[in-house]
Amino acid sequence: YSCATLWDEVEYLYERAVGDYGDEMDDELFASQVHLEWGLAQHHFNIEGMGIKNFRKAQKLAGLTVEVTGAEGKRTKYQQKATAQMLVRAVSSHATASIERASPSSPKQQPVTARHTADGLLLESISYTSPAAAAITPLSPLDFAILLSLCLDVQNTNPTNDDLTAEEMAAYLERVLSPASSSSSSNNDDIDWTIFSTGLLERAWLEFDKSWHTKERSLLQLQALLDQHTSRLTLTQSTYESVESSAPVQKRLRHLHKIVYPPRWELKRDLAERYAAMGIVTSAAELYEELELWQDVVDCYKTAGKEKKAEGLIRSRFEKGEETPRLWCALGDITKDVKCYEAAVALSGERFAEAFTKLGRHRFDVEGDLVGAGRALERSVGVKPLQPRVWFLLGTVRMRLEEWGEALKAFSEVVAQEPEEGEAWSNVAAVHLKRGESEMAYFAILESLKQNRNNWRIWTNKLYTCLDLQKTNEAIQSCHTLLELRKQKPTSVPPLEEKCVRAIVGQALRQSAAADDDASRDAASRTVERVREFLKTLEAHVTESWVYETKAHFEASTSGRSSRVVLDDLMKEYRALQAGASGWEMDGDALRKICRVAMQIVDCHKEEGGKESLSKGRFLIKGLIGKIKNAGYLGEDEEPEEVRELEHVLGELQDLIRAL
Repeated sequence: YSCATLWDEVEYLYERAVGDYGDEMDDELFASQVHLEWGLAQHHFNIEGMGIKNFRKAQKLAGLTVEVTGAEGKRTKYQQKATAQMLVRAVSSHATASIERASPSSPKQQPVTARHTADGLLLESISYTSPAAAAITPLSPLDFAILLSLCLDVQNTNPTNDDLTAEEMAAYLERVLSPASSSSSSNNDDIDWTIFSTGLLERAWLEFDKSWHTKERSLLQLQALLDQHTSRLTLTQSTYESVESSAPVQKRLRHLHKIVYPPRWELKRDLAERYAAMGIVTSAAELYEELELWQDVVDCYKTAGKEKKAEGLIRSRFEKGEETPRLWCALGDITKDVKCYEAAVALSGERFAEAFTKLGRHRFDVEGDLVGAGRALERSVGVKPLQPRVWFLLGTVRMRLEEWGEALKAFSEVVAQEPEEGEAWSNVAAVHLKRGESEMAYFAILESLKQNRNNWRIWTNKLYTCLDLQKTNEAIQSCHTLLELRKQKPTSVPPLEEKCVRAIVGQALRQSAAADDDASRDAASRTVERVREFLKTLEAHVTESWVYETKAHFEASTSGRSSRVVLDDLMKEYRALQAGASGWEMDGDALRKICRVAMQIVDCHKEEGGKESLSKGRFLIKGLIGKIKNAGYLGEDEEPEEVRELEHVLGELQDLIRAL
């Protein structure tokens, strides 16, 4: 709608019309029509303001008072308590005169109105508690057209796909359609056929995006509006009597310039797209075929699993000389033949980006030719740069080829075009990490987490990056988040890596040892406490021996070896090692680990020095020696060195006990 030549012509003609008739005091209704049509023209050409000034001028000249208010009412059949509903009240001072002038349609000539099913949840219209709210005053076709233009302005000046926008538009449409839907109204024939169809169409579009309860009526209404332009029998136009009783052409066209109504082919395509979105692909294919949109027909057949039928349709079009790059690509998708994509590239003169994209995907997914895929995808973004999905795939290919500079360029294009693409930000961070640019990776990860905070891979990358940058506190936070994610999805999220936990503990201890002033000592002390709390949390999630070993080392380094906490952690490690390795008595590595931990436990008991504590150490060592010997080491020559060390320690403990 941005043709400057057409707009210049329209602007010139309407400005003359407004100058000659727009302020005519002898016929305010005609002046109102001029301003209304001029506003709709500005809306059509997407001019600043979208015609609202002329809509308001038309409303004033027509003597139409509009109030957007609220009233209590019910929307569903089983609703017990009435709630606030948006309501549009409209009163016209010229309604009687304009109705007499209009020679309206008869009630039987109104378009078919789709109803909710009998077992549905929703009422046909809002049931207001107050009779005053449901009261309807007479309006002329011009008044209804102005109401539709104000509804159009609500759409133009508010966010799309917004519930509040939809509610306000629905209130205007409820007022437009309420005379025809009210069985008690005496003005059923005051709404023009085309204006009424426009109101039904706008309501159907709103209801399609509203909820599943309204989608069925929406599709039936759209189908009825489409069928009313034909003379064939359909589901919504099931008898010849309904065809013959439809409004004649002169009545349909009488107020055509006062409303925004799409041509029949556009309405048919819109309905086909909605059918396809709902999965009703067979009906969508029939509509697309009537419009000769062969690519869309093929897509519907493919979705329905009718690849052979789709292939036959494509080849039949080729036989009629209707080759297009898009159809060649569709044939390639069905046959998996790379020559089809190459034919599409050649037929388009290498100017069809989709052909290069599909060729690149085939090279990547089917042939595994990374170099060829990268070359094709580069050509695709060269023809059409604004393709974030293609840039993403190109970045993936470059990562596989370890071309980190080109991969960074590709993923940077993705985030430049779609800043909310969290996966692309994550890949930017991954490339920076590969290049040793931890600082840059850190900021990319923060952007990625803004979009996807439940992706464990991104949190793992942040953990690695924070460890590289010595950001111990943020590394701890990443670990806490990973533990929570694993708690929610234990089979999908891997456990924390031992090396990462040990690195966090090591960093905290080094920072504590290196602190040389009050500020740094306070910061290091807070970090140490965070590590202590983290290790307690980790112990509740992971019961492997390395957790207790790490915790014992940390507590020994911060609290002193005689700490009871250290001894408890060593005992937990000792038990975990024995429980986690079946046949550890015969496994040299496992045996050495258990003996080492037992020696550390004995050292703790020695430091405590009491008879009770030494006796506990003696019982531990004696029991360990017995388990090892019972496992098969019967001869003195077969006993491992660890057993002899344990026997030596046992003798020392006995001497200490006797000395006490």
